[in-house]
Amino acid sequence: MGKGGMIIRYIDIALTVLFGFIAISDLEIKTQIRLPSEVSAITNPLQVNTVSIIVLEGSRYTLMDADKTVVSDTTLERIEEVLLEVRGRYLAKQQDVLVLIQPDPNSPIQLTVNVLDVCERNRIAKNINYVEPAV
Repeated sequence: MGKGGMIIRYIDIALTVLFGFIAISDLEIKTQIRLPSEVSAITNPLQVNTVSIIVLEGSRYTLMDADKTVVSDTTLERIEEVLLEVRGRYLAKQQDVLVLIQPDPNSPIQLTVNVLDVCERNRIAKNINYVEPAV
């Protein structure tokens, strides 16, 4: 063998050893998940009312109670006030409220996070109801 053939042989041996180490190594991704300390559970599943907050493009929010629109505004503070009023009405009837957050596909993600923060701050059960746009 010439000099060129010997270099290829060394590269071949080095790659074989490298892939051998990769094959026998124990690759494991370790992540630490912080579990919530408090769980906001629905007390009586038969009396759950859904309130929807629709996050629209252009930083506009619409609050819907069942099928009727309660308020549509650009400020999240106004939506929070009305949400607390609606929740107070249901709590007076001994019923729970579940907030469904429905972001528009074209709305910024931060607007959805802001609504999640409002629900978290007021200890309201929430869920994201994302609908994929039709192709």
